[in-house]
Amino acid sequence: MVGKSQSYKGNRISPLQFVMLLMLREKPMYGYELLKTLRERFEGVWTPQTGSVYPALKRLEEHGLLRSTIKDDTEYYALTQEGENFAEKGTTEIPGDMQFMIRYFQILDGAASGSNGRSPERPDHVFSRFFDQEASAEDRIKLLRSARETLMSRMAIVQTELEELEKKAKTERGDQKWEQ
Repeated sequence: MVGKSQSYKGNRISPLQFVMLLMLREKPMYGYELLKTLRERFEGVWTPQTGSVYPALKRLEEHGLLRSTIKDDTEYYALTQEGENFAEKGTTEIPGDMQFMIRYFQILDGAASGSNGRSPERPDHVFSRFFDQEASAEDRIKLLRSARETLMSRMAIVQTELEELEKKAKTERGDQKWEQ
């Protein structure tokens, strides 16, 4: 599922771990190769670090979804049959989850802009254009880059507001810790 954790035999599988499984469906990779691929695909949005990727690989291996093999002193990761089955099942759930995320971003965008998100410039189907396979790659790239910039800008505003509220709440409540 997109945006929320899944479970495999009682073990939490984070969105990052699920994305890693999907990338390893394409081909087996060594850890740094997977890290570079993640950085390329999330460029401008998120920079994965070794401290999150390598422990995630080890947890997936412990859960039986990955296996590692050493080749030329390099540890390669590949999906097990269980990992392949789990990834396949997870991808069948994407369409419903994607619709949820599209609606979520529409609501978030509307709230951030002070409108209800339904204006001539922001039709309900605005996010569906991201997935329009008939649009040219160049048009989709421009649209996605624009959306990324808008979301990053809005997330910066959210982050600033959150930090201010947490600071205020901490001051008002004294020593109590606030979860991030």
